[in-house]
Parts: sequence; structure tokens; C-alpha cells
Amino acid sequence: MALEGSLRDFDLFSLFNMIKTQGKSGTLVLSRGQEFVKIFFDQGDIVGCDSNQVRMEDRVGAMLVRLGRLSGDELLGMIQKQRQTLKRMGTLLLESGKVSSQDLQDALFNQAMSIIYRTFRWFEGDYRFDSMLSLDLDRENFPPIPVDTVLMEAARVMDEWPEVQRRLPDNTLPLQKTAAAMALKLDLDQELSSVFEGRGNAHAERSGLTHEQETVLTYVSEPQSIQGILQITRYDELDTCKVIADLLKMGLLEVSRESVIPSTPAWNQPMEVRREPVEPAGPSPWFWPLVALFVLAPIFTYVDQSRSSLNLGLASLQPADFRIVTDPVTRDRQSFALRMVSPADGGASIAKELGISLLGDQNGVLDFTKLPDPLFKSAPAPQPLPADPR
Repeated sequence: MALEGSLRDFDLFSLFNMIKTQGKSGTLVLSRGQEFVKIFFDQGDIVGCDSNQVRMEDRVGAMLVRLGRLSGDELLGMIQKQRQTLKRMGTLLLESGKVSSQDLQDALFNQAMSIIYRTFRWFEGDYRFDSMLSLDLDRENFPPIPVDTVLMEAARVMDEWPEVQRRLPDNTLPLQKTAAAMALKLDLDQELSSVFEGRGNAHAERSGLTHEQETVLTYVSEPQSIQGILQITRYDELDTCKVIADLLKMGLLEVSRESVIPSTPAWNQPMEVRREPVEPAGPSPWFWPLVALFVLAPIFTYVDQSRSSLNLGLASLQPADFRIVTDPVTRDRQSFALRMVSPADGGASIAKELGISLLGDQNGVLDFTKLPDPLFKSAPAPQPLPADPR
């Protein structure tokens, strides 16, 4: 029997705790409007997660780009190959050798956590738990996740998210570096330069920023919205938003006053945008020969209803319009029909025209027109009446 209800009456924390305590196996479906999320449980542990509106940054390939394990061009090639082979993205990535099994497990874990933590921020919606568990789960690359781990992190997200959200502008507004940020020498750049130049950086001036703050700052090389940053960052959504809020407070980021169209990663663009222009191909070399064949074939194979067709070969296959009969009954009927058609000569002319041979060129059937009609015999002469005896 399925368990269902409203999230207003039974929150997700209580629902997850109940599934964990009772060691349930099945599918939990969370719905809000047109969006729904499926979370798969096996003996109280999470073994999979899916959503009909998963944002592109939560997909496996994009998560690997966020983690720095895969480039955008490599992901684009994998997406095109996936649409051709219909294989799982994880399977293609492992077969190509682009990522290791551990990289794929990390990406699937981060994807599932991102989806689940977002559902914990729902204030309304419906839930339904069914004991049916999908068989199409990637058990090899998705190790079971204890519910306690999810609940502890979800509690932190729920506790910190309202304050972080209050400090941030609208997600669609573009952010840009300030003059102070442009003049700042990041430790990441100095370390990279020291590696190429073969010198130490012990006495280099430090930026005073954390590694996460410097990494997020590099994402804003051009005006970028918070939503755009979340699509390319390697950190989870809450930590990334906290870093952005800190950079805004430190005066290193500001809202751009120019109207900027947020850039979209290549793998998030429709396939039609990236499709190479194809020159329209001309007709096939077999086109005109086939047209000529279809036009000339009826002409050469046409046979009219008369026997004087130009195509003598096919005309000889026409069914004959007369038959030679041998049995006496049928011959008598044929002779009778000939005499009825041409009584003057007993049907001899018609028989000659049709190629029918008569016995001695004479019709053996009598000409009934010269015989008296038996239906009109002459009436007998009237008998005189007897005389009256009186």
C-alpha cells in the first residue's frame, strides 16, 4: 500500500527518518506543480535520484566539468555520442577513459545531493512512497548513501540558506569584478607563474583570499550572473553562494549596470545551435534515369484491347475472344446461335468471320423461321348447331 500526503503535514525530515528507521525499500516521489523528484531507497539507504527538471549543472557530465575532471569540449562530444548510441553518460565516460570510476561516483553523489537539498527548500508539495523499486539503477557507480548523512547536511543547508539568500542579489543580475579585484594578484596566478618560470613564491605577496574565493573570482572574468556561476563552479550551490556573498561584501564583486546576456556553457545549448551548416544536396544521379524508366515503361508495355497492337509479343498473350468446342451439345448451341444471328445464310458468314468451322459449311440446325409456329395453330372449323326438335 502506497503512503502519500502533503509536505505541509509531513515534512521531509520526518519522512526520511521513517524510511531509514523502518528500512524501507521503494521509490519516494516528491512533486510540486509540474516538477517532480524521484528518490530511490534500498533498505533505508538512498541508491539513486532523478528529476524531470534537473538543471544542466546537475547532470553527470556537467558535474564532472564543475569538479575539474572534464573539459567543456570533451563533455560536448560525449553528449553527441550519447544521443547516437543511447548509452548512459557514465558508461560512455568510463569507456572513453576520460574519467575514473571514483570521478564518476563523486559526480553522481554531488548530483544527487544537489537535487535532494533543493527539495528540502520546498515549502509545499506532495509526496508518495511506493514499495516498487526501479531495476534500472546504476548500482556500480552509485554507492548507497546513508540517510543520516543527507539529513545532517540538509539541516545545515536549511539553517544557512535564508541568510545567504538575503545577502545575494537576484540570480539573473550580472556581476562583474570591481577595480580592486582587477588590480588584485591572485595566489592561483602567482603559483602557476612560479611553476612555469621555475622559481619559488615564498616571498610573493599574498592576496588574503581563500582558495574557494579565488576560484569563484576567476569565474567572473567577464560579467556573469549567479545562475551562470553555478553552472560552472566545482563547489555545491550553498558554498558557492556564500563565497559570492563574501566577495560582494569585500567589494571585489558588484552588480553590473550594463545589460549583459549571461553566457551559456556549450553543453547547455540546443544541438541546433551547434549544428554545422549543411549545403543542400542535389538530386541523386539515379533520379533522372528512374524518371525515364517510369515514363517509358507504360509506353512499351501498353497493349490496347484490339488484336492489332504494335507490341505483337505482348498482344499474343491477350486472351482469345473465341473458343473451339468439340462436345456435341455445345456445338449445337453454337450453331443455333449462329443461325439466330444470321438466318439468311444459316450463320455461315458469321462463322467464317470468327473462324468457326461448320459441318460441310452448312448449319446443321433447322431454320425454325420457315416452320409453322406451334404456339399459333389454326383454329378448328366451327361445328353447326343441332336443329331444334320443336
